[in-house]
Amino acid sequence: MLHSLSELLRHERGFTANASHQLRTPLTGLQLALEGGLAQDDDAGLRPVLTEALATTHRLHHTVEEALLLSHAREASRSAAGKIAVGQLLREAEERWHGLFARDGRRLECAARDTPTDVLVPGAPVSEVLGILLDNARVHGRGTVRVAVRDLEDALAFDVSDEGAVAGEPAQLFDRGHTGGGQGAGIGLALARDLAVSLGGRLALSSAHPATFTLLIPVDEDEAQGAPE
Repeated sequence: MLHSLSELLRHERGFTANASHQLRTPLTGLQLALEGGLAQDDDAGLRPVLTEALATTHRLHHTVEEALLLSHAREASRSAAGKIAVGQLLREAEERWHGLFARDGRRLECAARDTPTDVLVPGAPVSEVLGILLDNARVHGRGTVRVAVRDLEDALAFDVSDEGAVAGEPAQLFDRGHTGGGQGAGIGLALARDLAVSLGGRLALSSAHPATFTLLIPVDEDEAQGAPE
């Protein structure tokens, strides 16, 4: 019992640290963007600054929601997470991230490979993990970024890949504060891994070249039948 309590405390401390880091980064970016907007002499230049600031506040809102969900036990967080169809999840991810990649001259492709698009998954947690993986691909990756969903019968695999490569020890990528400089290096992957585990799944680097992270999410039989009409 003492060992279990120690593990629980260790996990809670680790999650709190991961979540706080994940919140500080967009907050810093939001602050810099607004400061840059105030320095603008041209009012027309304020619109893209405000648009980006609004997108950042939305990301912060989702992160805070997940932090609240994961403060409860695993089953509580699973039941509290609303379900969303895979097809809608991919459309929302493409709408949210397409502009950011296009701004850097890069492409984003989202597709479900032989997977019914009406299969239900926990919407907010899976969206948050994909967001963290896409942000890592945008900052540290190269070329076209692809999000592909594969059907593994009792689970779904979400592959997020780009044309770059991962250097160093894969396990260290998920350590909070890791700054090895490769794909996915940073603070977000630690929180993404916690989110995956809270859903009974897992997150791993499935390929170093091309860089590919795979999120596995278990799917119940009822969820595999899709959303009701």
